[in-house]
Amino acid sequence: MTSTPPPGSARAHPWHDFDGMRIATAADGTRLIAARCSCGDVIDVAEAVFAPCVDCGGLDCARCGGSGEIVDHRALAWREATTDELELL
Repeated sequence: MTSTPPPGSARAHPWHDFDGMRIATAADGTRLIAARCSCGDVIDVAEAVFAPCVDCGGLDCARCGGSGEIVDHRALAWREATTDELELL
C-alpha cells in the first residue's frame, strides 16, 4: 500500500513515485521508519515513535495489525540515513 509522502525533505526523485514507508528494527532494538522512492532508494529516515492504537488496544485490528501501537506521525523528525542505517533498510 502506498502512503502519502511525509512532510519536509522526504520526496521521491523527479519522475518517480513515492513508494511508501517501511519500519525496520536494528540489532539493538531501535526502530526506524524509512521513506522510499519507487526506484528503491531510501529518501529519508526517522526514529520510530509509536502511540497506542485508539481503535483496539492490541486486539485483532486492521489499523495496527494487532500490535496495539500505531506510528505517531506528528512526532517524527525526518533526516538523511547514515551508512549503517542504509544497510539495515
